[in-house]
Amino acid sequence: MRAGLLLALAGLLPALSYDPRPEQVVFYRWVTEQRVQWESAGDRLQYETRIAWDLGLRCAAVEATSATLALSFIRVQALHRGPATEIVLDSARGAGADDPLLGHLYALVGQTLRLQVERASGRVLRVEGAEEIVAAVQRRAPASMPGEPSPLAAQAEALWGAAAWQRLWSQILALPRPEDDEVPLPAPFSGGALRRSWQGQRWQLRVPDGAAPRFVLASDPTPVQGSISALRGEGEIALAEGLPSQLRGRLALTLAIEAMTQPVSSQHEIAWELRVQEP
Repeated sequence: MRAGLLLALAGLLPALSYDPRPEQVVFYRWVTEQRVQWESAGDRLQYETRIAWDLGLRCAAVEATSATLALSFIRVQALHRGPATEIVLDSARGAGADDPLLGHLYALVGQTLRLQVERASGRVLRVEGAEEIVAAVQRRAPASMPGEPSPLAAQAEALWGAAAWQRLWSQILALPRPEDDEVPLPAPFSGGALRRSWQGQRWQLRVPDGAAPRFVLASDPTPVQGSISALRGEGEIALAEGLPSQLRGRLALTLAIEAMTQPVSSQHEIAWELRVQEP
């Protein structure tokens, strides 16, 4: 009865959808922050990473049920801090270009993705341009022998290939639904999904009851596997002139990794925000 009432009330609210104008251009700042902490040999260790992108978004086409958005990466700034570690990256100044941890982010600067977005849901139906990003990342680590793939080939495809971008932006651009929806877990998870519920323009994310998502990092010669628990997430969206004006979210979880030694647990906090900025 309560669910029926909520569905009836939802039907009275104006449905959000993406409704951009052809050639409409918006500039954004996209910031992601992550904090990881765990205990080792009696010490509590913590690392923090902040990555900020300046993005340009142009509406390339609008159709009845979808819109094609050209997403350009203009500038990246990053900061990584931990015990005896500090990495600073800024593509506008050339800082950190050769850093082995974050330097590959330079490969995205100047690149453009074309996202075909379902207007009613925010789901990304198709991504074009990811292959150029994957190739640029691989060029940063060429093969040792002619004709062989880059040692970064598999990682580059997993992190920056079309499927990864489709999954990421489908979640960032997701619009409210009257019923709960599922967020599929990608590899290396062995299946399963998280559950997202909406209240107005705010969402919450949780693990379904009785389901502890598990993953496998390696199976041979030493099995390395793990699980996540204590997961909670929340966020909200706002649109203006048919496109996002502010999208933000926060996620916290405990990650347990099991190998030959005693399981190691770490706590993760991730926050992100996409907001309009003046060019």
